[in-house]
Amino acid sequence: MDHRKKLLFYCQHSLGMGHLVRSFALAEQISADFEVTLLNGGRLPDEFPIPRSITTINLPPLGFDQANQLVSLNESLTVEEAQAQREKLIRETYGELEPAAIVIELFPFGRKKFRNELLPLLELAKGKSKVICSLRDILVGQRRDQSRHDERAAEIVNRYFDAVLVHSDMNFCRLGETFRPQTPLKVPVVYTGFVTSKNPVDLTSPKKQNVIVSAGGGMVGEKLLNTALEAVDHLPPGYKMKLITGAFLPEDEALQLTELAAEKNGVEVVRFVQNLAQEMSESDVSVSQCGYNTAMDILRSQVSSVVVPFGDNGDDEQMKRARNLERLEAVRVLENGRMTPQTLAAEIIKAAAQTQPKNSLSLEGGSISAQVITDLVDGNSWLKPVRKALENRKTPLRVFFRDDDGGWKNENLYRLIDLVNEFKLSLDIAVIPSELDESFGTALRTLVNRDPQRFSVHQHGFNHSNHELTGRKCEFGESRNRTQQFTDIAVGKRRLQDFFGGAAARVFTPPWNRCTAETAKLLRELGFTVLSREHKAAPFGVDGLAEIPVTLDWFAKRKGIPLSPKEIARSLASQINEQSSIGIMLHHAAMDDYEFFKLRALFALLSESENVHPCLISDLALKKSLSATHIR
Repeated sequence: MDHRKKLLFYCQHSLGMGHLVRSFALAEQISADFEVTLLNGGRLPDEFPIPRSITTINLPPLGFDQANQLVSLNESLTVEEAQAQREKLIRETYGELEPAAIVIELFPFGRKKFRNELLPLLELAKGKSKVICSLRDILVGQRRDQSRHDERAAEIVNRYFDAVLVHSDMNFCRLGETFRPQTPLKVPVVYTGFVTSKNPVDLTSPKKQNVIVSAGGGMVGEKLLNTALEAVDHLPPGYKMKLITGAFLPEDEALQLTELAAEKNGVEVVRFVQNLAQEMSESDVSVSQCGYNTAMDILRSQVSSVVVPFGDNGDDEQMKRARNLERLEAVRVLENGRMTPQTLAAEIIKAAAQTQPKNSLSLEGGSISAQVITDLVDGNSWLKPVRKALENRKTPLRVFFRDDDGGWKNENLYRLIDLVNEFKLSLDIAVIPSELDESFGTALRTLVNRDPQRFSVHQHGFNHSNHELTGRKCEFGESRNRTQQFTDIAVGKRRLQDFFGGAAARVFTPPWNRCTAETAKLLRELGFTVLSREHKAAPFGVDGLAEIPVTLDWFAKRKGIPLSPKEIARSLASQINEQSSIGIMLHHAAMDDYEFFKLRALFALLSESENVHPCLISDLALKKSLSATHIR
């Protein structure tokens, strides 16, 4: 018996197969945790590979014509008849499954013409199923009523949805670049990383052809395919080329292309391949448009690439993706309006001479999406021990968060600050002095001056460098003499004072939480009153230097393996049961979107508890000092 919870996945593809390919790839990875049923609203080619792990229900297919009008792809049904059947089938499927979650691809950020079947589904699911939007990296942003469209989408998301999963890397593109409503989204927006096929890619396979040309589904690929075929005459003699037409290229156009290709040496035409990334890896150069899935295959195959983005009907999505990839030196971009056999051949020759850089973007969108959906459905059940411990407390619990490495990957730090603000918690920011610049320093100074009760900055070493030749990393370790340590600490302190003046807390956090007893003495000499390391470190016992350690590392490991969310929660619950105060160490620079999603859940839980009193390290140090004075 299958004990997995049920999940309903809705996908409507229209122009090509990109949305369907991504949805199947995502659904397949989600199916490890859920019993997935996918509602397919578009045409499904006979040769299209359907994952065996999911159930597919094909709705009466609808699509768009050249005038962007809705059309029935079933000749025996009118659009109205198809719509009526679809609405009925969607309602019945939901009623039979009673799914724990619904994933809707693109809507309401797109697919406005399908709202008549989706809004009733959302009404049915309200309060019964978790509803998640599955969204690609870049949205179309050239509608005549773009502002109205974005505002309407935000209202629907806030009313019906529990989360938005953006299948992109935050460093590649952010939702706010192509979606700008006046009303902000009130649900979590999680950047999962890109969703890719799980088809294996052997990068060591021998090359089979010089150039591979692909046109996605093929519906809008005729110009690219024919131009590539003509470009053969402008390439060096003996070049081999494979043209992949796509299943939706009209049959007569595919036949004509095949006949023309037969007149040229070394040109092969096929309709469809099962593993495009593998085919790319066996080629010197890839030529394609720049749809989402093709872009992922380019990254996975590490092939040198020329992309000619599709841009008809004001569709700017592919060009934006292409420019972002160009910025990463992952592709060469040839604009559609400049494409001729000669210019395409020239770009192919240039691409063949280049080395494809290794991919730096996250391609784990499928597994991260599955984790987020599981957490939503289970109500973040991993936090149950923490919730119980908070409920059982009889006395207030002081909680501080210490975030290290201020100055590195500051966009993540600003994101963390926004999250702290949202839940009205507190944050101690350990700043690397050498990484301070005017922009970063001004931003932090404004933050601390505006809310000194909840935000504080303090010194995090000097330049976060390891000076130990052997053993564990340390900036202020046995390898450095007193003068070297004194100089770095003093220069770092002066730099923080230049930016923050008296707002800089007299707190010192050594990188890697390690330093020597000599370091502690120097800190007191230089006017520091607090040293913050981790709780396992033995206190130095320097008079006048309070030690306020963090008690939990958000990125803790056991035997080199990161602790699971459940293990983190159990450790945190134990501390809540046994201690009067706890400190949680964060590293914003190491946090991905799933880490932010988990941290949001913890923040929400802590902010709801009457037993939790957010505080800063200096607050605890003062309390400790007053307590010691009282005892004496």
